[in-house]
Amino acid sequence: MTRIKLLTVTLLFASFAAFASCKENNRKTKVFTENTTETVKNEAKKADITFKAGKLIEVALLTVKPNGQKAFMEEYFPKVMPVAIPYGARPIASFAVTKTVMGNKPSQMVVFFEWESLEQKRAFERNPEYLKLRNIRDNALSFLSQGYFQVEKDVTVNVASDKTYDFAGIFINPEKANLLQEYFQAVLPTASKPEFGYTPIVNLNPYQGANDQNYHPSVIAFAEWKGGLDSQERFEKTRVFKDNVAKRSAGAPYIDVFHIVPIL
Repeated sequence: MTRIKLLTVTLLFASFAAFASCKENNRKTKVFTENTTETVKNEAKKADITFKAGKLIEVALLTVKPNGQKAFMEEYFPKVMPVAIPYGARPIASFAVTKTVMGNKPSQMVVFFEWESLEQKRAFERNPEYLKLRNIRDNALSFLSQGYFQVEKDVTVNVASDKTYDFAGIFINPEKANLLQEYFQAVLPTASKPEFGYTPIVNLNPYQGANDQNYHPSVIAFAEWKGGLDSQERFEKTRVFKDNVAKRSAGAPYIDVFHIVPIL
């Protein structure tokens, strides 16, 4: 199977992999600067991406400053690449945000990245060469939120640039988690019907013992709406959703939901 063909510059960790893809994709679509459901007018491309059990999966939500692109690409990225690779860094996938459905994160990009272990990631972050370069990255980004996650078993999925995917970072209220479970039990039979086509892909759970980043949802649900760009909007007009959405709100008071497309 062909692994996702990220640009060469994405052979690093999530927070700097995204910009190179962003620069390339800006020539084809406006999704980086607009929250819109407009179809990305690219020739459709497909690739396999894999989430591996036993690995540290870094998830980054980020936005690059318009005036930070040159510094990011020319001053930071070429120098930090050889520092990161020896620590076992591997890109999983980069996605452009086409619509913010819920939440207040001003993210242009969602990036999934793999490290061999938490220890390797932390060792990389202590490397003096990286520390010299980190400020360049930080000054180039207007927004960056990162977290560490894991999956229970290997999951490989074929993604396509003309499909709509759903990223949901769910912050669960443990005292009312049962209500969130009741919500999903009630709505999934309808959401999964062909006219909506909600199809779960993988759940990412917090990496135990790794709290040194700033993005800590209880779970990240990565899924696809196969019924079209407006699938979720149409689903939320159904009676079953309206009758049960209060349970979702009680069980998960805050949720980040983005519609995203892969950058291939």
